[in-house]
Amino acid sequence: MKLILIALLGLTLTQAVFVKRSNDPSKAVFTQLEAMEEHELGRKLLDTIALQLNNKAPLGDIAKMLQQLRENLILNQQEADQKHAQDEVDCETEIYQYNRRIDFASNEITESTQEIQTLSAKVEQLTQDVENKQVQLDILNEQETQIREQRAEDAESFRTFENETENVIEAVEVIIQKLSSIQPDQEVLAALTQLNKIGASNPILALMQVASTFSAEQLNNVLGKLGEVSTQLAEALDDARTAEIQAQLDFEALVVEIASQRESLSAAREDSERQLQDNQQALDLQKKRKEDATDELNAASSGKEQKEAECDSWRTQYAEDSEHRQQEISIIRQVEEILATKLSNVKVYLQERSSA
Repeated sequence: MKLILIALLGLTLTQAVFVKRSNDPSKAVFTQLEAMEEHELGRKLLDTIALQLNNKAPLGDIAKMLQQLRENLILNQQEADQKHAQDEVDCETEIYQYNRRIDFASNEITESTQEIQTLSAKVEQLTQDVENKQVQLDILNEQETQIREQRAEDAESFRTFENETENVIEAVEVIIQKLSSIQPDQEVLAALTQLNKIGASNPILALMQVASTFSAEQLNNVLGKLGEVSTQLAEALDDARTAEIQAQLDFEALVVEIASQRESLSAAREDSERQLQDNQQALDLQKKRKEDATDELNAASSGKEQKEAECDSWRTQYAEDSEHRQQEISIIRQVEEILATKLSNVKVYLQERSSA
């Protein structure tokens, strides 16, 4: 039996066979045998049977060999069917897993895209808000600088006004004092001599010289006017001092108000900056989420395509192998049937075949 199997499986000789067609009733059998010649297994079987018949091997051995070949092919087909069924389950399972990954990744991309749009708008809004609050802080700082400079200028102007007004009041008081000492009906030479000692450009001296010519009524009138001037100057100075005090109070209140606004704006800006940082971090995470999901989608899609191609290849190979195996089983059965019913015709065909 081993010799038969080795001869069958090892035989590689192929040749074109031209069989003489007999004019007897065995023509149908010959036609069947010629058809087998078109198949590799058919040629090998006929070669093996011819060799066995030449070696006068028992017909039972040939039949057993054919039966074993047929059963092996059937067993192989059953194993192929089982493997194919398992392959289909594996394909379905793996493709299902790829589809789940694709669905999840697609959902992740959709959700992250929506989050990115929302967070991008929020980041843009907060960025603008931070910039606006910084501009307001800059304006407040500029306002404070300006009012401090203006307050310093006003204070300096007041001090100048105060000094000058005090000097004028003092001068007016001196004039009143000097004029009050003039007696129109007395000698004024002594007073003029005393004033002359101050200098030729002394305005008081000039005034005394003029006033010395006044009558008592005129002099009293001048003294009254000078007293009014002194009083008005003193009142103006008092008003200026009151206004300066109020201006200083208003300035301090405005500085406090600006400081309060600055503190409030700074706190609001810091809060916006914290929100901006949080939203920017969230935006970065969503971008990373979308990037990872995109990579996963590409990987899952590519894996699915490869698996589908692999499964299609398996199906094609399974179909081809199954068809080829069924053809071989069919040939073996035909040979078995012919040997069982038309052995003499087979012998004649093989003899003609070997002599062709």
